[in-house]
Amino acid sequence: MTIKMVFLAVIGAVILVTGTTSLKRQIRLKKTGMKGEGRVLRAKHIQKRDEKNYLIQNYYELRVEYSKEGRRKEVSVNSIDQYCCGDQIYLTEDVDRKKKIRISGEDREAVFTPRTLIICGILIISLPFVWDQLGEKYVSGILSALLLFSGADLIAAYFKAKCRKTEKIEAEIDEVLKWQPGAKKKWYSPAVSYYPIIKYKINGEERTMRSRYNSSTESFFKKGKKVMLYRDTDTGNILERGPRKSMLIGGGCMMMFSFVGVYSTVLLFLGR
Repeated sequence: MTIKMVFLAVIGAVILVTGTTSLKRQIRLKKTGMKGEGRVLRAKHIQKRDEKNYLIQNYYELRVEYSKEGRRKEVSVNSIDQYCCGDQIYLTEDVDRKKKIRISGEDREAVFTPRTLIICGILIISLPFVWDQLGEKYVSGILSALLLFSGADLIAAYFKAKCRKTEKIEAEIDEVLKWQPGAKKKWYSPAVSYYPIIKYKINGEERTMRSRYNSSTESFFKKGKKVMLYRDTDTGNILERGPRKSMLIGGGCMMMFSFVGVYSTVLLFLGR
């Protein structure tokens, strides 16, 4: 087996592990995760800057009241989004972190589902073995299947976003947060990520949120740049991205190439 084949198997294994981990977490959340509505009692804005005046911490300490099994409880949670006293928020128990209660919907929404990642991981792992044992005909079929599942997920994600009821909110980048896990060492410097802090208004009230998206380039996000946010009218959640035609076009192209691949594979088997 060549180095290229080993590399493919490793990539497939990483994708497979990512998919299985996400699926296990998803199942555990459905089975044991407490989901319910809470009310913000207090909110405190925490900010910290380093010696070069870079913003390195920006979050909100919330005291939230909620009900569980008919009993009223209170809990402290941290949020990268701004909430005010009296706001209604949705809570969930993080089963992977000793049932720590956190705010639902603060994770970035994944494009590919765990099941698709698992299938694609298995297919990629099988590529070098199929090539070695069965030959090019079967490899073409596997590549076609990869394009088919990936394209279908992109198209599904687009229509899911398209069907969601949202309203547009004009916003702008107010600050840029510098995130560097760990301290610099003599021979090693941890990778730095930059997150924009976005300022927007809801019902005339100004609020901020830390973006779920980042860049390794400091100049990528410009202070004062206008951006567009989307508010889910059903849940009240603020979304950074609406339906993107690039997902629909990309998914459509993948599906088309997968059909071409299937057709070519059939011709190979027929010996034409």
